Amino acid sequence: MSITAKISEWVCGASPLANGKTLGLARNAMIDIVGCMVAGATDEATRRALAAVIDLGAGPAHVVGGGARLPAPQAALVNGTAAHALDFDDNYHPLSGHATAVLAPAVLALGEERHASGAQVLDAYIAGLEAMSVIGAGVNLAHYELGWHTTSTIGGMGAAAAAARLCGFDPETTTRAISIGFSTAAGSKLQFGTMTKPLHAGMAAMNGLLAARYAAAGITAAPEPLDVPWGFRDLYVGDGSPGYQKAVNGIGDPPALERYGLKVKIHPNCASVHTAVDALLDLMREHDLKSGDIDAIETVVNKVSYENLRFDDPKSEMEARFSMQYAVALAVLKGRMTLADYRADAIGDPEIRAWYPKITMTMAPESDPLPTDVNGREPAETRVTLKDGRMLSKFMQRAKGVLQNPLTANEMWSKFDDCMAGISDRGRIGAIRGALEEFETLTDIGDLMTLLSTGRRH
Repeated sequence: MSITAKISEWVCGASPLANGKTLGLARNAMIDIVGCMVAGATDEATRRALAAVIDLGAGPAHVVGGGARLPAPQAALVNGTAAHALDFDDNYHPLSGHATAVLAPAVLALGEERHASGAQVLDAYIAGLEAMSVIGAGVNLAHYELGWHTTSTIGGMGAAAAAARLCGFDPETTTRAISIGFSTAAGSKLQFGTMTKPLHAGMAAMNGLLAARYAAAGITAAPEPLDVPWGFRDLYVGDGSPGYQKAVNGIGDPPALERYGLKVKIHPNCASVHTAVDALLDLMREHDLKSGDIDAIETVVNKVSYENLRFDDPKSEMEARFSMQYAVALAVLKGRMTLADYRADAIGDPEIRAWYPKITMTMAPESDPLPTDVNGREPAETRVTLKDGRMLSKFMQRAKGVLQNPLTANEMWSKFDDCMAGISDRGRIGAIRGALEEFETLTDIGDLMTLLSTGRRH
C-alpha cells in the first residue's frame, strides 16, 4: 500500500478522534485560532482578500468580523488569511509551519456548509493534523530550509484530508483529494513580511476544500503523489528528506496532536524570535534588571531563524513581525508584547528604534549549530552585557507555549482577551467564549460562526 493510501485508510477508518487528551488540545487550539481570526479580521491583508472574492457570489459560510457570507472555499480563504495575518497563530512541529490557520478556517467553513457539529469539526481538524504530520515529517526540515513555506505547500493537502474526513469520503476519494491538493502546493518564504504570507494560509485552506470538491466530482489524480518520481518528496526536496515510512507506520498511535502538541504563541510575531525573547525576559526577572541596566544584547540563533528574521530596521508592521531587533527592544522596554505593539503607529516609536544599534543577531556556525529537539527546532542563546561590565547569558531550547512548556489557562485567556480587544459588545465576547469552552457540544457550528461574523468592532 502506498504512503498516501495508508494516510487515506487511516483518515477514513479511524475511530472518533475528539476525546481524552486530544479533545482538550484541539479545543484549546480552536480557542486560540478564533482569537487570531477575530484580531486579524480587520488587517489590511484580510480586507484585500475579501475584496478580491466578495463579488464571486454568496454562500453559506460566514466571514469572521463582518456580515459577508461566501461559498465555503472563499470563506476559508478570507478567514485563513485573517487567522495568519498577525502571525499570532500556532506552529506545528512536523509541518514546520502553521497548521491551525489552514485547517480551522477550512473545517469551520465546510462544517457550516454541512451543518456539522462541534465534535465533527474537531474530529476533522485532528485528522488533518495527522495527515500533515506524516507529509511534513517525511520532508522536513530540508523542505523548509530550501525556502518553501510549508503552511502553503503542505497545508492544502492537510486541509483536503480534513475535508475528506468531515465529508465521509471513502479511501479512494480521499486519496484523490490529497493528490489534487498536491497539485496546488506552492509558496515561498520570500513572501515573509508581505501580505502574501498570510494569504498563503488562506489559499491552502481554500485549495484543500476545492481539492475535496474536485475529488467528490470524480476528477482523477495520481494515486501516489508523495513518494514517487516527480512526486512531492522528489520535486520539493530530493534525497535530502527523511522519507515518509517511519511517520506513516506510526500514524495515529498516539495521535500526532498528543505527541507533538502545538506551539501556541505568547508573542504576536514570528516564532523564530520567541526563544531569544523568552530567555531575555527570564534573565531580566532573575536578575531584577531594568532597561537602564543594559548596555547591549546579542542573540545567537541557527540558520533557519536567522534567515527568517530578515528585517533589522523594520518599516511596517509586517516587517516588524520578522525582526529580532524590534522584538528584543519591545521586551526590554515593556516586558511583554501585545497586538497593539505591532500596529503601524507603533513601529516608528523613537524609543524602540533607539535600541536597534544595541541589539545584534548572530548566526551559530552551520558546522556547530545550537542543539535542536522535538518542539525545539528554533533554540536561541541570549547574551546581555550590563553597564556595570557583567555579561549574562541564557540558552533556551523551547519557547513558552509548546507541549513541554504550555501556556497556563490564565495566559491562554489573556491572549484571547488581547485578540478580542477590538470588539465593542462585551456580551458577545462572553457568548463567543462560552461557545468555545463547550466547543464539542455545539450541535451546529454555524451558531459559533454567526457570533464571529456579527461582532461589532471599534
